[in-house]
Amino acid sequence: MRARASIRTNDAARTIARTLALARRVDARARAPLARGTAVRVGGGGDAMGPNVTVRAIETASDAQRKDLHVVLVTPKIPGNTGCIARTCAASRVPLHLVAPLGFSLDDAQLKRAGLDYWKSVCVKVHDDWDAFYAYWRELGDERGRLVAFSKFGARPHAEDGAYRPGDWLLFGAETTGLPDAAMEACKATGGVRRIPIDESHVRSLNLSVSCGVGVYEALRQLDGSPTVDE
Repeated sequence: MRARASIRTNDAARTIARTLALARRVDARARAPLARGTAVRVGGGGDAMGPNVTVRAIETASDAQRKDLHVVLVTPKIPGNTGCIARTCAASRVPLHLVAPLGFSLDDAQLKRAGLDYWKSVCVKVHDDWDAFYAYWRELGDERGRLVAFSKFGARPHAEDGAYRPGDWLLFGAETTGLPDAAMEACKATGGVRRIPIDESHVRSLNLSVSCGVGVYEALRQLDGSPTVDE
């Protein structure tokens, strides 16, 4: 019994050590700035576009991309989450914006696996930092729409009637720290802060990609109306 307990303790210690090492690597990557104008590569499928697709600044997937809704990930850290969100954006035709510093490289294998070959169907823009994104948004002038934050500290429910308007930008923060103060203040001044209700008895928050999916499809429901079923 003592031997088995010792083995379990050693296994747990090794697991904790690996987790801490991974967290340190992710944090180190997150602190590395993305050079202005950097070309990044994301995974593509085995089609005429080749195994990789280069994304420079902004790439319009197609004319079918929506113009009335945007998703913004501010300093995301986990590549699998961003890949899943890219897939959601491809399915919903919603453009995706990434605000550096990122916690990964855009040629990360986990990112490719999660996004599969959907990256070429997503309109992506990478911004150097929050200030660069905010300046980009402000320069859109009267067409820029509102900034709407998602946070567990939001004062209004995400599914409240009238929560979303055409042109909204849905902002989601890093998995570990949420949105920075500057982003929260910008959202409070325009579109507000929304909260997806959860029972916090056993969990502190939803996964980032799940939160994004919930937010995107609720916004689409309000913008487009409830779907109809053909008889």
